[in-house]
Amino acid sequence: MRELRENYNSINYWELFINENKTIRGHMFTQKPPDEKSIYFHTLMFSNKNGINNLWGYFPNIRSLLGYIQYSFLQEAFYKWIYGQEKLVTKIPPLTVEKIADEGEKLKKISKETCINMKREYELLSRLWEMPVDKIERELRKFVVNFNRRWMGDNKEFIYIKFFKTPEELGEFVISSTLLTGTEEELENRIGMSIDEWREICKVAVKDSRKGQIFRKVLLKKLSEVY
Repeated sequence: MRELRENYNSINYWELFINENKTIRGHMFTQKPPDEKSIYFHTLMFSNKNGINNLWGYFPNIRSLLGYIQYSFLQEAFYKWIYGQEKLVTKIPPLTVEKIADEGEKLKKISKETCINMKREYELLSRLWEMPVDKIERELRKFVVNFNRRWMGDNKEFIYIKFFKTPEELGEFVISSTLLTGTEEELENRIGMSIDEWREICKVAVKDSRKGQIFRKVLLKKLSEVY
């Protein structure tokens, strides 16, 4: 357990993992259906030249999610925030958040205040690693609320994170968030089943491996969108 925690809390671990897994960053741990320890997420990144990156997925546990947000998600999101207004970003360089922010300010693509804010997000996450698991979860929830407020941006760019403890919690959010702007029929067409069937899939996704595979496929293939 100690070794795993140290791996998740390492930029080298994430860079190696990203290089070895030629897949979407947020889907690196989704080769198998979720289990009882899994933690679920939804993230959005948007910029003019890059369109929307709308990901749904899960990680093995809260520490792996913390590591992903700190070492991979922030790196990608902030790089796209800085350069995504003027060009299509197809590759994220293996730089720390600090270097990405400093270079963005040096090139006058972001303000000094934005540079400081980017580095502050990274530092806030760094403080969570020595906490027990239940406290990490509580503090990460607080972090996400404040993060979303700070990076809601505008119609040109924004960043958003949300995470869930269970498939049911995620499933209900899929329904409620979709119905804010769409219809039940549109959602059912998108996920390939009725809303009642979706609720049942979410309810047993951890216990029933076949239903877990369906749940996994919906998240990765039908709900996630990367342009």
